[in-house]
Amino acid sequence: MSSDIQRFDEPITDPALHTIHNAFDNVFIAEEDPSFGERRLEDTAARLSSDPDDHVLTRWLVFDAGELIGEAEVYRDTEDVANEHMVWLEARVHPNHRRLGLGTELLWLGAVEAREHDRRLIMMESNSMVPSGAAFLESIGAEPGLEERISQLIIDEVDLDLMDEWIDRGQAQSDRFELFWLDGRWPTAMLDDVVALAHVMNDAPMGDLAFNDQAFTTTHITSEEDEVFERGFTRIALAVKQRSDERMVGYTQLFINPSFPDLGQQGDTGVHEDARGNGLGKWLKAEVFRYLLREHPEITRIRTGNASSNAHMLAINEAMGFRPHHHTTVWQIPTADLLDQAGR
Repeated sequence: MSSDIQRFDEPITDPALHTIHNAFDNVFIAEEDPSFGERRLEDTAARLSSDPDDHVLTRWLVFDAGELIGEAEVYRDTEDVANEHMVWLEARVHPNHRRLGLGTELLWLGAVEAREHDRRLIMMESNSMVPSGAAFLESIGAEPGLEERISQLIIDEVDLDLMDEWIDRGQAQSDRFELFWLDGRWPTAMLDDVVALAHVMNDAPMGDLAFNDQAFTTTHITSEEDEVFERGFTRIALAVKQRSDERMVGYTQLFINPSFPDLGQQGDTGVHEDARGNGLGKWLKAEVFRYLLREHPEITRIRTGNASSNAHMLAINEAMGFRPHHHTTVWQIPTADLLDQAGR
């Protein structure tokens, strides 16, 4: 390739690069889902400038005559000791510059980086809105390991009586459980509970991925908060405590990105195994939904993702009114195989 490939091991703080990258980002947003609109420059700048404590992010930007035409990112979690064998790799090539070998070049750079850190497995993601992505990953020998359904809820179509029913069932147990609305960051005294509940997400199906139960830490939680608030997101978080011991046994989070102000992005909803069967997850979701109606009338839809094999959570979301929108697929390939495919 005659293009100029630049490596970045540190956060990108150059405002000129922020502007160039923002335009590049919005090309892919338009391709993957035109209904999103455009990402704000401030959001792109904050994301590129982020210096997280829980992972290392290496980037390569590819320029041709001053235009950004390609990018690769290798995400290496430094806290999750259970998955030190793998990395996440994302490579994007501008639609006008595809089928010229640039994608393969970027994947090779990512594979070399993975090998340098003894990461033996690489995971990548495709989006059904851009079928060529899956075709490319299949062509290089990657194997699909997990399909996730991205579902959308239209606010005006929600059965409000059902939401009240879920809330009533929860409130009927107020002698055992109480709700805790979060304002700002998680209190330090609650971080251990948050980490414990984050591990509940390991119960979600992982398909055929060679991915171990994650070893969440408080650094994971605080690093996510750093990124969320640096990017100007609004986070709506609600927890449920068990009155007998003041232990947090469930929580849910919903995020609003100011770049896409009509869209709520549903984060994790988790309930500790010894508190399941009480409708706490439904109570949490219904309370947050009612809060959205009161405080954020600009939100017209909510998106969430679940493994296509996660029948229990899909059933709850479908009862609420979520419907399939598109799907993503996580692919995996041994680092050595990707290096061979790239011919290096």
